[in-house]
Amino acid sequence: MDKYLIWLHSVKGYSILTCNVYYKYAKLLNESNMDYNIALSKFPNISNNTKRVILSAIKKFYYYKQDKRYTEIVLPKKNKIVCDYLSIDEYQKILNYVLNKKRVNWLKILMIRLLFETGIRSSELLSINSLDIKDNKIIIKGKNNKERLVYLSPSLTKILNNVISKTNGSTKIFHFGYKSLYKKIKLLGNKVLNKNLTPHMFRRGFATHCISNNIGIYELSLMMGHDNINTTKLYLRNDDKISVMQTLFN
Repeated sequence: MDKYLIWLHSVKGYSILTCNVYYKYAKLLNESNMDYNIALSKFPNISNNTKRVILSAIKKFYYYKQDKRYTEIVLPKKNKIVCDYLSIDEYQKILNYVLNKKRVNWLKILMIRLLFETGIRSSELLSINSLDIKDNKIIIKGKNNKERLVYLSPSLTKILNNVISKTNGSTKIFHFGYKSLYKKIKLLGNKVLNKNLTPHMFRRGFATHCISNNIGIYELSLMMGHDNINTTKLYLRNDDKISVMQTLFN
């Protein structure tokens, strides 16, 4: 199992979060006599989306073990749900809340602004290295170790450089994991917006704001690190333009 975890991370290039999920269900499959039906029977009332995650992980482990049963597995269709996101107004409220503290936490400001203004994934944020920063650009290592550039505004570049100058020689910017990031974001959502906020809602908010400002879907897919433009379409929300339909036929 340890070799499998190494394979997921080093060969497939998956993030630590993805590796941990795949490892969890591969371990469950092992405990279920390598029978995916037995493994699935332990989750009787799950959505198609959760079932897809479990089956994807099981299928990957079968593939790794060269077990032909990976060809038997057909992933169910995703449930279509309307995902919430962080609006530009909500983002400004959170930013102002943190900026107006007696003692401003610039690392937290950097965290908030990078998530919303670049649309990077949580795993990408936490793995940012000062060696990957070139002037106003950051080389982001995304899924499957695919690299892309994200561009920073002058004010965000200034904050980033300020934070780096106080890291005492460490190349890592954020010295905490996803659980800590999730708690920080959730706390901000509760205090400022009375909303159940998650890190991924910043990414959806970024996509929504870009589309509202006439950024094309192809350009957006490049910025978000999507291999398939259909993935980018899942993030599209434009409530301002959609709401106009309410008055079209008055």
